[in-house]
Order: sequence, then C-alpha cells, then structure tokens
Amino acid sequence: MSYIPFANIGQSGSFPQQPTRTYIATAAFNTKLLVYSTSVNSNFVTVGSLTVNPSATAALCPRNEVLHTNGKFLRPDVNPGVVKPLIGVYSPRTFLSGFIDPTDPTFARYDVNFPYFFDVGVSSPTATLAGQGANVRGGEDAGYQLPTTNFIDAGNAMTGESSLGPTYSTLTISSQQVTTSSRIFLQKTGGAISTSGLTNYAIPYVSNISNGSFQVWFPSAVATGDRQYFAWFVLK
Repeated sequence: MSYIPFANIGQSGSFPQQPTRTYIATAAFNTKLLVYSTSVNSNFVTVGSLTVNPSATAALCPRNEVLHTNGKFLRPDVNPGVVKPLIGVYSPRTFLSGFIDPTDPTFARYDVNFPYFFDVGVSSPTATLAGQGANVRGGEDAGYQLPTTNFIDAGNAMTGESSLGPTYSTLTISSQQVTTSSRIFLQKTGGAISTSGLTNYAIPYVSNISNGSFQVWFPSAVATGDRQYFAWFVLK
C-alpha cells in the first residue's frame, strides 16, 4: 500500500490568535484603566487594591482607542477588594494594559472581523477596518442648545436638541455634517400650544437644507410663555 505525502500544514496553535473580544473607547479613559495588586495585612488576610494605571495619560488613552482583551479577569468573591467583574485589556498601540469595567459607557464593543495582523490601534473616522462598513454617523452629539436668537451653531454634530418659543418662528441650525443630500429627522420631545387653540400643537418641520445648515419652521405661532422642544438627527 502506498501513501500520498501531505504538505506540511501548520496547526492553528502556530499562529497568533485574535482576542475574543475588543472594545473601543468612546471618550478619554485614562482614569478608567485600573491596575490590581494584593497584600497581606497585620491579621494575615489578603486584601486587594484597585488603582488607576500610573502610566495612563489623556494623550495615551484617547477617544477611539481600540483595546484588546488579554484573557485576564477579576471577579467579586474571588479577588479580594473587587466588587464587580472587570476585564483585562491592552492597547496594541501604546502597550498600556490594565482592567476596565465592561459595563462602563466609556467602552463599547468593537467589531474584530478582520485578520489579527491588521493595525487597529486607533479607529479611523470612517472605520474602514471595522467589518461593518463606514460609519454613517461620524459626527458628535450637540446635546441641548437653547437658542438666544434664531440661529444655533452645532459645530460638527449630527444629533442635537433645541426648542423655540414665541419670539421666533424659524430656527437655523448650522452643522458641518449637513449637505444638500442629507435627510433631516425631527422628533418632538416637548409640546407647545399654538395660538390657534389650546388643543392644537405647533409641530415643527424642516426646510431649506443646504451645505452646512438647515432650518426648522413652525406652521403657526407658539403661545406666549410656551416652548416647542424637539430633537434632530442628520442622516448623510
């Protein structure tokens, strides 16, 4: 009986493995990267301590930093001084490591659907390596802005909130994210009564979409002392 020789095939253990989970920072996390240590007190009881990584700075821990899990965990009732589960992570860009709280909104799950050898230190604005297409948002959240005139500057925001009272019937919102092909969506967040009757609500609508701005109009005036609150969202 003859045997056909097979090519030498490397086993999966011969190659570096991807981390099972990866996170992306939604804000600077220099105060959220922790190190863990233990010591024995005078009663010969092991006590644990969590402190901020002394090497972590705002410059080394910026928003959009991608953090890989390193297989380490801290668990309550197992590790002294730990009150909630923490996950060990490291940055392939700065080589900083430590523990984070995975439930903290500072850290979001990040797609790792790409080869391990790709450079994923800091996510690009268009997330070209994210495996889920380009980021359709990209902008910031302006939060609530109270207009003192009929104009507000939302900067680079793609979402925000505002309101209008009886002084102005139109509001121009400036944003770098707005183009002539953008779709602007409004959501009413607080009612205002129109002057046409106590049961009629003044509903805003969008018009005059141009590069860098759009306008919010009211079909009827708002009753004195009342305001119309709304949220807006730009879809590119």
